[in-house]
Amino acid sequence: MDKRAQAGVQSVENGLDLMLIVAHHRRPMKITEIAERAGISPSKAHRYLVSFLRTGFITQDPESGLYGMGSVALEFSLSCLATIEPISLATREAERLAVELGHTVAVSVWGSFGPTVVRWEQPARPVMVNVGLGSVFPLYRSATGRVFAAYMPQEQMKLYLDTVAAREQKAEAASETTDQVRERGMARAVGDFMDGMSAFAAPVLDDRGRLVLTMTVLGYKAGFDHRWSGPVAGALREAAVKLSRTLGWEHERLALREG
Repeated sequence: MDKRAQAGVQSVENGLDLMLIVAHHRRPMKITEIAERAGISPSKAHRYLVSFLRTGFITQDPESGLYGMGSVALEFSLSCLATIEPISLATREAERLAVELGHTVAVSVWGSFGPTVVRWEQPARPVMVNVGLGSVFPLYRSATGRVFAAYMPQEQMKLYLDTVAAREQKAEAASETTDQVRERGMARAVGDFMDGMSAFAAPVLDDRGRLVLTMTVLGYKAGFDHRWSGPVAGALREAAVKLSRTLGWEHERLALREG
C-alpha cells in the first residue's frame, strides 16, 4: 500500500473524534465526560475544545459550563446534506410551493435525532414560529413526523423509539394513525404540535420506494385550507409525486382521499 495514502495529521483525527463524541450525545456534556469517552485527559480535551469553541464548531454554556454543538457545526452539516441531489431538487420545489401557496414549506430528512429540517422556505408573509433549519419534529405529534413513522423501516423506528429521547413519543396522536398516513399518502396536523398552526406533509420516495425526505406545508390555522381535496394538499401531493418520479419511483400514485 502507498505510504503517502496513509499519511495524515493525528491531532486533527483525534480532535474530530472528540467532536463526534459531543455530536452523538443528545445533551450537553461535562468536559470530564468528554475526556473519558475520548480516552484522553481533561486537560488535553480542554485544548481541543478551546480550538473548536473559537471556530464555532462547539459551544459552551456560560452558566453550566457544559459543551454542545455550535452553529458552525450545524451549518457545515447542512451544507454537506445540500450536496445530495434529492435535497437540491426538493429545495427548488419548496421555493415554488412557498410562492404558489403563500405558506411556509419545509424539507426534512431523517437525522440522528429524528425528522430534521434541512430547508425552510418562507413566503412573502413568513410564519413566525420557533422552527427552522436544524429543528427536529416530534415523531407522532407532527404531520412531518407521522410521515417518517409511516414510511421508514419499522426496525429503524423501533430502535429510535427505544431511545430515552423518544420514549414520550410512543403513543400515536389520536387524530391520525400511521396506517391512515400510508392509506392517504399524506399526513395532516391541525394544532397537533404547534398551537394555532396547521400542516400537510408528504413523502418523497426513491426508485425502490424508500423514503428519501418529507415535504411539509405549514401555515396559520385561520388561513389554511385543511381539506384533503383542497389546493394546498393537492399542490403538495403533486410536488412530492413529481420529485419521487424524478428519483425513479414508478409505482402507481398514492391514493389521496378525503376524510
